[in-house]
Formats: sequence, C-alpha cells, structure tokens
Amino acid sequence: MDDELSRTYRRWHEAEENGRDEDAEAAFRAIFASTVQDDPVPARFAAGTLERIAEVATADARRARRTRTAAIAIASVGGVVLAYFGAGLLGSLVASAISRMLNGVVAIVVAVARAGPSGASIWSVLASLGRAAAAFAADPIVTITILAIQGVAIAALVALQRLLGSEWESSR
Repeated sequence: MDDELSRTYRRWHEAEENGRDEDAEAAFRAIFASTVQDDPVPARFAAGTLERIAEVATADARRARRTRTAAIAIASVGGVVLAYFGAGLLGSLVASAISRMLNGVVAIVVAVARAGPSGASIWSVLASLGRAAAAFAADPIVTITILAIQGVAIAALVALQRLLGSEWESSR
C-alpha cells in the first residue's frame, strides 16, 4: 500500500510540475481516497457527547445564576453599609462647605463696609489687582512658560502656513 501511495504521490507531483491539471486532479483524488477514511461516528459516542455537553451547560447556567445572586446580595449590603457610614462624612462635608461659603460672604460684606469710610475707591482696587498681576507675570517660571508657549505657537503657524501654502499654490 505504501509503494502504491508513493507512486501515486510522485505521479501527482510530476503532473503538477508539468502543468497537467487533469492528471494532477486524478492523482490527488486517488491519494485523498486512500488516506482519508470515511468512518462514521458511532451513535453511542455522539449521544454520550451531547449528553455531557447538556450537563455542562446546565451546570454553567446554575453557577452563573448563583454568582449573579451572590454579586447582587454583596452589592446591596455594601451599598447599605456605604450609605450608612458615608452619610456622616457627606453631611460633614456639606456643612463645612456651607460654613465656609457663609464666612466668605461675611468677610466680603465686612471688607466692603470698611472700605467705604477709609476712602478706598475702585481705582485703588484696580491698581492693587494690576500690581498683583505684574508680580505674577514677573515670576521667571511664568515668563519662561509664556515664552515657550509662544515658541510652540509660532512653530505651529509656520507648519500650517507651509501645508496650506503648498495646497494654495497647486490650486492656481
């Protein structure tokens, strides 16, 4: 059988090399028929396999249901515990925010009330803001940052002009 298979393989290979497609197909069919066997799957094996697949699918569904139920229970209990212990913290944060806001409003009212008699005008307030802005801008880190941003902007504009310039010239 092996000698016959080897001869048929050589015949198939030679037919493929020489371009004889019909001979190559016939030799290939002979090789395929002799090597591939058409043994049907026993019915008992197929039935056992399908039965096992059904058992595993049922077990997986049961496990998924249990996991989902446990996750819902844990999330519910965790939410209740979080709400219980977090309510005090949340209340404290809200009360603290309201207290600070009221302190700020009172400080503004007091500052406005004190500024009237002392002669502070809108121009003196604007001058103070200008001095603060100048002091901020005079900081070397701020100046270097602004210069770096300007450099990046100039490079982006040059690149954009080159890209748009080549398109504009080609459309003429």
